[in-house]
Amino acid sequence: MATQPNRAPREVVDFPANQPVTVALKYAQGKTVNTQYGERILFSLADGRIMFLDPKVAGQIASLGTQVGENFTITRKWNGQKDSSVAWELARVPGEQPNGTLVVPSVTGASKSLVPEPAGRAQWPLVEEANALIDAYAQVLSRTMAAYPGRIKPTDARLLLITAYTQRSKLAPVA
Repeated sequence: MATQPNRAPREVVDFPANQPVTVALKYAQGKTVNTQYGERILFSLADGRIMFLDPKVAGQIASLGTQVGENFTITRKWNGQKDSSVAWELARVPGEQPNGTLVVPSVTGASKSLVPEPAGRAQWPLVEEANALIDAYAQVLSRTMAAYPGRIKPTDARLLLITAYTQRSKLAPVA
């Protein structure tokens, strides 16, 4: 059995309660390990540190859509009471990202829609279709960034979605 060369232990990220910790992944996927706390996911970070997360929290990273090397924050939310549950909050760090995209901060307290609905109408079909396309693009982009980090650009994913939508529209029967 091969032995690993002597190397210094890497620093393990600590998550103090209610304090965001900024991290960036070295690899897109973590490694499942068994620890004294049960099954955990080990992530290597771009700065040489490592972190251990519960599988549920690790799943939130994939849902966030971050890429390798992109900074994001993890906050362990806890009210300080012994028997209270802990919640984990993940957020992308606003600003320019390694893939050339820009993450803008979310607007807190904003209404669901910035465009008021016309009186007497539920929603216009065009608005519904545009919203569906936006949701589809977000889903395609999230999967692209999680499954193919750095190999498929967001603009390529957008073009593929536009092409698929256009072809579907052309093939649809005329009503």
